[in-house]
Amino acid sequence: MAIVTAHVAAVQQLYVAYFNRPADYAGLDYWTNVVAGQKGSTALVSAAFAAEAEYKTEYAGLSNADIVNKIYMNLFGRPAEEAGKAFWAAALDSKATTIDKVVADVVKGAQGSDARAYENKVSGATTFTAQLDTKAEQDGYSGAAANALAKAYVTSITNDASLEAAVAPVNLATTVSKVVVAGTPFTVAGALANLAAAQKAKADFLVTADGDGKADTSADDASLKASVDAKAATVQKLLGTPAAGDAVETIYQNGSASVRAALIADQQAANAKALVDAQAAVTKATGDIGKVAGLQSAIANAAAAVTAQTAALNTQKAANIDLAAKLAAYNAANGTALTVEANGTVAGVITTSATTGALTLASGVTEAKNPGVTALLNASFAKEASDVNVEKANVLVTTTQNTVDYLDTSDAEQAELAAIKAQFKDVTVATGSMPTEAQIAEQLAIFKAKDTADSTVYETFKGLVDAFYDQTAAENPLAAALTAANAQVKTANDNITAFTKALAELKTAEGLVTQSNALQAAIDTSAGVFTSRNYTIQNVDAAAEIGSSNSDIFMAGKVDSTISLFNLQGTDSLYIGSQYTMVKGALSTGNNAVLEAFVNQVGSDTVIKLEKTVFGSSAATPEVVTITLVGVEASTIQLNNGIITSVAPAPTV
Repeated sequence: MAIVTAHVAAVQQLYVAYFNRPADYAGLDYWTNVVAGQKGSTALVSAAFAAEAEYKTEYAGLSNADIVNKIYMNLFGRPAEEAGKAFWAAALDSKATTIDKVVADVVKGAQGSDARAYENKVSGATTFTAQLDTKAEQDGYSGAAANALAKAYVTSITNDASLEAAVAPVNLATTVSKVVVAGTPFTVAGALANLAAAQKAKADFLVTADGDGKADTSADDASLKASVDAKAATVQKLLGTPAAGDAVETIYQNGSASVRAALIADQQAANAKALVDAQAAVTKATGDIGKVAGLQSAIANAAAAVTAQTAALNTQKAANIDLAAKLAAYNAANGTALTVEANGTVAGVITTSATTGALTLASGVTEAKNPGVTALLNASFAKEASDVNVEKANVLVTTTQNTVDYLDTSDAEQAELAAIKAQFKDVTVATGSMPTEAQIAEQLAIFKAKDTADSTVYETFKGLVDAFYDQTAAENPLAAALTAANAQVKTANDNITAFTKALAELKTAEGLVTQSNALQAAIDTSAGVFTSRNYTIQNVDAAAEIGSSNSDIFMAGKVDSTISLFNLQGTDSLYIGSQYTMVKGALSTGNNAVLEAFVNQVGSDTVIKLEKTVFGSSAATPEVVTITLVGVEASTIQLNNGIITSVAPAPTV
């Protein structure tokens, strides 16, 4: 595929160099195959192009100096420098070279801005040819008039800015439309078909633009613009500080496209920096924790204990719900209104074993006599087990957090620990060290064992220990720093995700508007063909339409309408599309295999009913669009190439 792409690029380069225009669709296809057959060599194509009448006409009647100048203008968008012009002109004068060789050699020697200009012209030409994606466009890019417009397009491209402007969707669509119009011989039928195709292309696009693909909820230009405004407002809110309406948001709202782009880039940079800073804070906090022996594993154990506690609580909640359901089922089956006690027993049904203390069925209670009692007992078992697990989980949370509290202490907590050490009587703590958790627990147990009614030693010591362990997360400075840093990382990532999403949605919305504008440009160009020939295009989109003093071409749509002054002030016509077959008769005379236009006289008017589907005339409620031509005789109606006209019969002799 890469080789084929290179061949296509090589041919496009030759079109720009020799003809100063983009390749036409058929020519690009043909000459690419030639290059492929020549294993990548373009010599044969160059020779063929040099023999083309178009190429010869490009330089006909010019002096050799002017020829060199024109070559430079075509390739680089600038006149030749004097030295280069003199050199190549002399070579042509002496017949030491030919024009095609000058073109090839000048291209090969291009550097800097000249090379960039040529690359841009080829890029623009490639985009132009790719835009010719319908047969009508491919056929329309033909002849001197079309080529002249295509040459003007390539000539307009030199630097990056001019390339960007030329290939902007709306500009490119307009250029292609003008080229195709210029290369297509005018006939009302052909021009109407082109206009109808352009209108259909936009209508089809609008059906899908809102994402649901439903014709009855089709988007329009206003809704697409509103979507852009809404997406831009979302981007705007994410700029600067979290405060609404700050200075950055105001600048963005009132700024040009370049200002907005700069603000977006600044915000992306700020978001990226915030993430880097937050990650650095995590690294530092993790390092500080690692300096305290055992703290990292203690924090991990405490986190795991909290996770286990959450799981135990969820299991307990589920067990309570299940027990309530089983109790309700039991009461319903047995006509009772029993309740479950806190210890899991149910009066007269579930009791505790005198030997083991475990829950068991009361004497005489069986599943046969008490339907649902087995399920109730099992649910009570599960609920009791879940209560025990929650208690164990709570103890584990307290124990593991105490370890963190002991290892991760603030200055105030170190003072509290020193106060505890000062009360030690029986357990020896190394000089210069603080008591360990085990030593504190041992001393507390000794004080408790020696406690008497008139002694306060145990209570005082226990109060100090409880106060030390009764800490908030904020009193664990190292763990708190890591928690805060992780929160900053999450916030930074969330901000990046939200901003990236908002920008993507804005780009998508803007792309839809750009696409719609490009399709509208094609419509406008197609319609302009008629205006230049004193035709007036009127879309039949209202209940009443009126003919003008020009020759009107009414474009049938989906709306029932009455057209007055039809064919009275000009030669008017009604375009319905070449897919229709005319039937002069009632709907009942239709053919369900084709789309039909039923024409009938109603009073002094002609009434035309256009089927929406091939079965439209036979539906219980006819699926038709009705257009009434006021004061027109049905006998004069003709349909040719999708165009309805009123033609008076030739006088008899």
